[in-house]
This record gives sequence, structure tokens and C-alpha cells, in this order.
Amino acid sequence: MTPARTTPFTDLPAGRQWDFGGFAYGLEPLLLPAATEPDALRDNDHPERSYTETCQLIRTLGRDDAPTPPVEPGEAAEELYWFRWITGHQVCFIIWRLMGQLLDELNRGATSAQAALEPMCRYVDGHSAMLLYTGSCPRDLYHVLIRPSMRLRHRAFSGSWAPDYPKVRELFRGRPPLSMSGGDTGELLDSVRVHNLVHDGVAAKLVPDGRSLLNQAAVRRLNHGMVGMIYDSYFMTVRLPVTRHHVVAQLLRRLVAIAQDVATNGLYADDRDTLPDEFHTAEVVKCEKDLVEILFEVARFACRLPPPEHARPRHQDPRHQDPRHQDPRTAAGVAGQ
Repeated sequence: MTPARTTPFTDLPAGRQWDFGGFAYGLEPLLLPAATEPDALRDNDHPERSYTETCQLIRTLGRDDAPTPPVEPGEAAEELYWFRWITGHQVCFIIWRLMGQLLDELNRGATSAQAALEPMCRYVDGHSAMLLYTGSCPRDLYHVLIRPSMRLRHRAFSGSWAPDYPKVRELFRGRPPLSMSGGDTGELLDSVRVHNLVHDGVAAKLVPDGRSLLNQAAVRRLNHGMVGMIYDSYFMTVRLPVTRHHVVAQLLRRLVAIAQDVATNGLYADDRDTLPDEFHTAEVVKCEKDLVEILFEVARFACRLPPPEHARPRHQDPRHQDPRHQDPRTAAGVAGQ
């Protein structure tokens, strides 16, 4: 099938100005192949130089000494956090797809377990960063705006309906596939453990009673194909044949916009001291501090670029100071809580 022509949604950002959704904190549809389908046959790859420049832009926006990006601060809280909710989840869908493709490459012997470990760790870290980003809204706004919007779409709306998530579900539960047993999975399990710590913290912040829409709803008989379409449509995701370049370019557009948002508005409107205990652990504090650097690493591996020549030395990671691995629990993000 001929790949879709998606130029308006796959142009790479050309500079520091806002270039997403037509205006600051606007939204864009996400175009992805069906979860069970491979990327469409490759057309003309985008020059590596453009990928490199866009990745470097993401990284620059995360520096403390970076000039303030020319983006107006979000004045309407509803618009800002709606942007974060939709766009952050769209990034999660792409991360799940990239992880699933990496698992497929492992299973067919196209890559080694050792070669797959670092990108897999960075993708899990990127998902943790997106949980913090999508879950950054104040609790009252979540219950006035976001949770009702999901319930109006379906009273049992659940993150478990995400079409791209099943392929990576077991990994997020701390059970890497046998195909990864050829490498040292310790760092990956650490990333998963931190991910679940973040997930539990966001859930405790937004839904302190722990009752998701799915748990509250009396609806139990669901058509899984239909609920997947409901989930996609809520997050402005359209399934059609697109190439890997189209997928990666859409990821880069979102990561630049997210980095601009965080540089301009910060991550939280709440007093951070009031956040649940999970947010005060060294691991989560580090994830917050390095959020844009984490997004840069996601972008770099998605673009299959080598490390930058002058990469920032990796800090001593607090999560490696504790060799114990908890039995992690997870859900597909926080959508549907």
C-alpha cells in the first residue's frame, strides 16, 4: 500500500520558535500504522543532518543557561494541561511502538540483546518522563476537565485499551522477554522500577482513592476492537500506512514542543512539597530534573543517531544505589484513572 502523504504533520521544526498545532499549545493529530502492522515501505529517508539538528534543539531547550524560548507562557490552564494530556500520551504511543519494534528485531535475530538494552532503557525512561508530564496538572483541574472528558467518551475508559500497549505490557511489569536474556537486564529492571514508582506517584496525586473509571463502571462486556478505536480517537490518533520517517518526525515535533513548554512554564503549578511521597524519592527528583535530557535520548535512539561527541557525563543514578528490584506494578499510563 502506498504510504500516506503526511507532510503537514512531519515537517521537522526549523528553529526555536513554536512550530506545532498552528499556535502555542495547539494540538496535532497523530498518524500511526495499525498496532499490528509494520511501518509502510520506506520512501525517501530524511537527511540525518536534519534529525541531528532537531535532536540538538531538544537538548538545548533543556539547558539551564538556554535563552528563554520565544513562546508565550500558558495563560489558560485548561488549554496548557489539555495540550500536555493529549500530546504526552501521543508520545507514549510512539514510544510503545518503538519498543515493540525493538522486541520484534530481537525475536527474529536482527539485533542482539546487548545492543537492544540501552535504547530499551531510554524508551522506558522516556515513558516515565511522559507520565510526569501528562500527570503534571493540578488535581482539581484533572477532576473538572480531564477525567470527565474520558468518561464522556466511555464510562469505563481505560488506559488498558491502548492498541500499542499489549506488546510491551510484560516488560513494564518487570518481565523482559527471553530474547533479552543474553544481556545484563539490571539497568532495564531499574528503569522499570523507577517507571512504576512514577506511575504510582502520579496515580496517588490525581486519583487518591485509587478508583479508575473502569473500576467504577458497571460495564464489563467490551468489544476490544471498538474500545481501541475509542481510545485512539480520544487521543487524536489516526491509523493509516505511514513510514518510519513519518513516525519519527511526528515524535520529534512533539518533543520539541514539550521541551519548549517545560522551559517556559515549568513542570508543576502545584507546590511541589504537597505532592505524594513518591515524588520526593531521589529517582523521581532526578527524572524531573533530567526530563528534557531524557527526551533527547529518546529522540536520538528513535533517529538511530550516535551519542553526541560532547555528551554530558551521566550522573550517578540514585536508582543504582539500591540493588533490590521491587515487583513492579503498572498500567498503560494514567489514562482512564
